[in-house]
Amino acid sequence: MSALTKVFVLLLVLLSIIETTGIVVFVNREQYLAAALKGQKDAFLIASSEKATAVADRDVVNEHYTAVQAELQNARNLNNQMVEQLRGAVADKDAQIAQLTSQAQLAMAAQKGATDALAVAQKSIDSQNQQIADLRKTDLDMQKTSSENNIALAELTNKFDTVNRQWRDALEQNTQLQNDAKNLHETLHRAGISENSPTINTQSLVQVEGVVNKRESVNGVQMATISIGSADQVTKGMQLKVIDPNSSDPFLAYIEVDRVEPNQAIGHLSGPHVDRVRPGSEVRSQL
Repeated sequence: MSALTKVFVLLLVLLSIIETTGIVVFVNREQYLAAALKGQKDAFLIASSEKATAVADRDVVNEHYTAVQAELQNARNLNNQMVEQLRGAVADKDAQIAQLTSQAQLAMAAQKGATDALAVAQKSIDSQNQQIADLRKTDLDMQKTSSENNIALAELTNKFDTVNRQWRDALEQNTQLQNDAKNLHETLHRAGISENSPTINTQSLVQVEGVVNKRESVNGVQMATISIGSADQVTKGMQLKVIDPNSSDPFLAYIEVDRVEPNQAIGHLSGPHVDRVRPGSEVRSQL
């Protein structure tokens, strides 16, 4: 209840009291009624004046109340605007939080991917380190093999030089033999003996010794390869003897040379014990 209303109620109560008092006085004191009525009128006029003042005050209060209500409404409107703004700001913050959460999830996924990639890279590095270790071991083995090959190459080079020197010596001997053969040929020619003359003796006039390297049958003919050749003064048509010195009957067969090479010769076998000729059997020009 407003103050004006309270005042108005108070006035009504006072008027009621005054009216009641006037009636009582009027009943009890008729003469006093006129004076009292006049007093009441005066009081009423005062009350009316006060009422007018109260109404004016009420109007002032109402205007002030209306102004206050307007101000409160404006304040409410401002508050509502601020609430809406705050709601918008909260929505923006929620959106930012959602975006940041999504970015955080993406970052965590990226970090997990990076961790997995790092693990794969570490495995790859370990594998590469193992490969490097294997390559280093292989390189050391290759270096060792290369060193051994260099040593072997040096030995082979020395052997080659030795064989080359022997080959040159053999060539010189062959040249000497060719010269001797040429001189012999001229001597035979002067003696009236030619290449087409029948062979008088196929036995070797020089002392040669070797072994049978291989024996085989070619078109039913027993053939043997021996370990001596032109370097040992073996010539085509020469007849050599194949023996087994450990046997009670050492003579096995004859081998007549059909083809001569520097370090070996091939010929056909004949004789009483051709079937006993084996690789390793000795070959001699003289028993």
